[in-house]
Amino acid sequence: MWRQHRYKMLLSALLLLSGLLLAVNTGEAKAGNQFDWLDVLGEGTTLLVACGWLGLIISSRPTGRVTEWLYYGSLLLVYSYFLDLLDEFIRYPDHIRLMSWLESLPAPVGMLVLTYGLVGWHREQRAINRQLRGRELYLRDHQLIDPLTQLYGMEYLKAVLQREIELHQSQQSSLSMLVLDINNFSGFNRRCGMAAGDAYLGRLSELLTNQLRHSDVICRYAGDRFIALLPATALPQAQIMAQHLRQQLAQLTSHNDEPELTIQALAVQQSCAKTALQSADKALAQAKAATTLELQRT
Repeated sequence: MWRQHRYKMLLSALLLLSGLLLAVNTGEAKAGNQFDWLDVLGEGTTLLVACGWLGLIISSRPTGRVTEWLYYGSLLLVYSYFLDLLDEFIRYPDHIRLMSWLESLPAPVGMLVLTYGLVGWHREQRAINRQLRGRELYLRDHQLIDPLTQLYGMEYLKAVLQREIELHQSQQSSLSMLVLDINNFSGFNRRCGMAAGDAYLGRLSELLTNQLRHSDVICRYAGDRFIALLPATALPQAQIMAQHLRQQLAQLTSHNDEPELTIQALAVQQSCAKTALQSADKALAQAKAATTLELQRT
């Protein structure tokens, strides 16, 4: 995201540098005993907060009209607060009013520009929320829920995964998923019966629902396979969540006749749901093969 705004950052650096050079060439440095450190603290804190606003804008928003208003409004505030802070260290001649004007005028203009940008941001967010609610209602109206586990099924998973991929790409946020497979579930059904298999799936889905976050989307991907979508979650955090699930799911395999589980965490970097699911299947197969090879060695 920062690369999209590199020219804005260069302009900001040049603007602040020009303000510093203008202040140094116009005035003269004050003696140390003339510094008002309370004013320095207050004005310095204000400047840091405004710089923080700039950082948040360029790190979280793509280029666009609303971003321009937000950025340049904040930049005017930073410029005004920067010159205001320099005034505590540099004394200007009384007959030169330029620095006083540069300190005072950008701040109210920046406030107006920033406010206009915030209004645009509000409208933009409302449009996004309406779109997401519409898609969610469409999916819920079709009752795409697995009747046994009460989790969402394959069709819902594909639709939501595609939506999350698009949001991930537009907002430059992290997206991960957990893939869970019941090892040799068909053999368990043959040994213990379909009723035992259904009861096991019910306990498994309930445990997944209780252990994962409300923002995560848990779906029954296939008869013996589950996928949890983890929005705004980087791969290291997803791996920690996978390890936590392994510990919690161990209680389901407390009996020797119950199947083992394989859990794999991976980052979603594909551009469509189909390729992301294919990558998940491949990663899970590799994890199961590695586990089998390790068991054979031991």
